[in-house]
Amino acid sequence: MSDPGDRDRSGRRRRRRGGVGVRKEKEENNETVVTPASAKPPIILAKPANDRSSSSDASRSAEPKPVVMLKSRADERRSQLTTTTQSIPGMLAGEHAPTQPIYHIQKNPALLGSVGNEDYGQSRLAPHPEMITPAKLIDELMQWSDTGMEMLIDQTDFFVIGVIGLQGVGKSTIMSMLAGNVQEDTVRSDSLVFKAQSRDVQAVCGHQTSGVDMYITHERVILLDSQPVFSASVLDGMAHMDKKFPPEYSTVENWAEMQSLQLMTFMLTVCNVVLVVQDWFADANLFRYIQTAEMLKPSRPSSGHETVPSADDAPEYYPHIVFLQNKAKREDFIVDNYLVMNNVIKRMFHQTKLKLKGDLSLSDVDAIIPGLKQRTKNTDLVNLFLVPNVDSAADSNKDHISTLLPHYRGYPSFELIARKLRNQLLSMPRTLLTHTTLSEKNWFHYAAKTWDGIRKSQFLSEYNRLLP
Repeated sequence: MSDPGDRDRSGRRRRRRGGVGVRKEKEENNETVVTPASAKPPIILAKPANDRSSSSDASRSAEPKPVVMLKSRADERRSQLTTTTQSIPGMLAGEHAPTQPIYHIQKNPALLGSVGNEDYGQSRLAPHPEMITPAKLIDELMQWSDTGMEMLIDQTDFFVIGVIGLQGVGKSTIMSMLAGNVQEDTVRSDSLVFKAQSRDVQAVCGHQTSGVDMYITHERVILLDSQPVFSASVLDGMAHMDKKFPPEYSTVENWAEMQSLQLMTFMLTVCNVVLVVQDWFADANLFRYIQTAEMLKPSRPSSGHETVPSADDAPEYYPHIVFLQNKAKREDFIVDNYLVMNNVIKRMFHQTKLKLKGDLSLSDVDAIIPGLKQRTKNTDLVNLFLVPNVDSAADSNKDHISTLLPHYRGYPSFELIARKLRNQLLSMPRTLLTHTTLSEKNWFHYAAKTWDGIRKSQFLSEYNRLLP
């Protein structure tokens, strides 16, 4: 039993303060003595010296290196000076020679020239290759063709000249002269850029050009030669076609007439200058259809690269018109006769918005019609130009008398007049076809949109419905 003195007033047992020390003493007295035989040898885990060095290097390399975002200019100059100073003795001894940085210039395909120029160094300076033969812009089935896209480049300094006229008036010959052919090339039709009618084609009263042909000169002048409008040969070909004509046309004649109007409307929309070629003065029906094509001309189609207001708010585009009297005779070069032809055209087109005055005239070349410049000082002339028939050796010697006197023709040579015509055409003002400046490739896409819009035009469909 416990001693009553060991309890406190509440009856609880008191804890002795020396209990812990007594217990420790007992544990120390009860400790067993361990003999050396019963102790186990210690195991020390360690690596060789070589492994230690490699592991320390690996741990150092694994540590993340600080990334220097900005470096002061003073530190950079100090490092450059230190590197240069350390390398001077070696450079003097010839151990290390200073090396220059080597730069490799890569070819950028987007900067290369036109198709066929694979040399990058000459693509920007060398002239672009000229076309050998014309490319089809619109084929004989009146479908758009992309064959001429290869010869177009991304530059804005170009000029578009188109031609319209009846069959056999010399459209292809005139366009070939503008393309660079000379008078001697007219002897053979195969030597011309735009092939003219051969004797076999003339014998069957056929036409040579079908659709629209495109040729680009080295001066970046785009020439468009079209098939004859209101041609009996074209009508005959439509009548003998195997497939039936489209159902929206009531007769084949209406189909041929609408096709001619589509071509004329296309030329008035995509060309800077349109040549109206005729070989006799004057066909009133041709003038009437030109005004009809002007009336049916669609508005400017919106292109993807334009960021301008709608086409309804912008003014319409109208090209320059040049009336070219081909195969002109001696009496046509008389001043009075020339003024009569000028007044007839001016009266027939007095309500037109086409630009047909003040850009090209024979009065600028006094050697062609002497006295014309003095008679027309205060007169606003239309763009009327006379071109004589192509001379040949037989024609020049037909009326030639066996004397020393030269043959009198009454006008200069065909080659001189053709050169004057070409110079005046290329010097005509170049107005914008759209709201923005177009490159050659952009013009091609613009022309494709224009032709597609003309084929689907509601104005042309309504005009076709009113035909008899």
